[in-house]
Amino acid sequence: MFKNGQVLIQKFGGSSVASVERIKNAALKIAEKAKRGYPMVVVISAMGDTTDELISLIHKISTFPDRRELDHVMATGEMVSASLMASALTELGINAKSFNAFNLQLFSELCGNDYSITKIGRQKEFENFLKPGSVAVVAGFQGITNEGDLTTLGRGGSDLTAVVMARELGQKVCEKYTDEDGVYTADPRIIPTASKVWHLSYDEMLNLAHYGNGILHPRAISLAKESNIRLHVRSSFSNVEGSVIGPDGDDSVPIKSITCSNKFVFAKISGLSEKAVKDLTFNNNLPFKTTLQQISNDSVAFGFSKDDSFEAITYCWEKAAELNADKVETFSELTTITLVGSGLLYDTSLAEKIFKIAKECNCIIKQHNGLRVSLAVKKELLSKALTELHSRFLQ
Repeated sequence: MFKNGQVLIQKFGGSSVASVERIKNAALKIAEKAKRGYPMVVVISAMGDTTDELISLIHKISTFPDRRELDHVMATGEMVSASLMASALTELGINAKSFNAFNLQLFSELCGNDYSITKIGRQKEFENFLKPGSVAVVAGFQGITNEGDLTTLGRGGSDLTAVVMARELGQKVCEKYTDEDGVYTADPRIIPTASKVWHLSYDEMLNLAHYGNGILHPRAISLAKESNIRLHVRSSFSNVEGSVIGPDGDDSVPIKSITCSNKFVFAKISGLSEKAVKDLTFNNNLPFKTTLQQISNDSVAFGFSKDDSFEAITYCWEKAAELNADKVETFSELTTITLVGSGLLYDTSLAEKIFKIAKECNCIIKQHNGLRVSLAVKKELLSKALTELHSRFLQ
């Protein structure tokens, strides 16, 4: 085991290695640190849209491919990237070597619907390679079962690989390099006046990740929190400082960021008795995971993932009949807007101010839960609502 700070852990996303030119540019950035004498572990994603292309390829063969075969196909993208990056570093005079789930023995186990890495089987050999100035280029997004089958870790799973590397090697910082130079108050492509957020807590970033900000994988954030590993989101294309995600955040900035997502569907059961509202509200045995819930005197609205639509909508109709509700409405063309910040925990007036603006912007469903406020709005009103909320609460 290394002491904290002895090894640099970096992760480069698919956009950072999307072409030969970008791989060479990233290699120059990595080599600069390696030449200072740092042993380094660099976790690599597949190039650009390679994973989508591999999924499309197997679907041309099989409409419903076996998960084992799908994982074996998808994992090859990261292996190619790792070998290309190791070769680029070698050309620069760096002692570099690519590693994958097989030769590192990255054992993984199924947790729910996703696999997670549990340990590095060949950790001693791995540590022996990590001499000063050496770079281990690790294929992200993959592990192996005890039976030796390849598994993948879900979309964005290379983030999880990088945090596991930091944890197993005793390091407390993990740098993620991407095409963005940090976390912003909003997506700069939508809100040009958005500014960088320098410090966020794990919980703030986790809420942003769950509700639309795709810069970090939610499970990677959770693992970083468990292991007290700070995440530094930086740009692959500049040397500017990025955003740091850690245990403390910055309480002087009450609302950190606003994000949006089209991943959710909503259903509303109306015309309920007070008892029925309570029964629905405190039901812990729902056959789907709720992402948003709005309660009034005679109605309950649920937000849920599109993947859970069949179970959720069927449940709502069945409960409506059972509870003699007046009607069930479903909304599939809404966009969820979420504002996140520690200030929403200690200043209850903030949520009320947000709800007032939300009403003016014709938001249909709203919820305040801890350090998050979520709203649902018709897609054609999204730009207006985002601009108004950002200007009022994040500038």
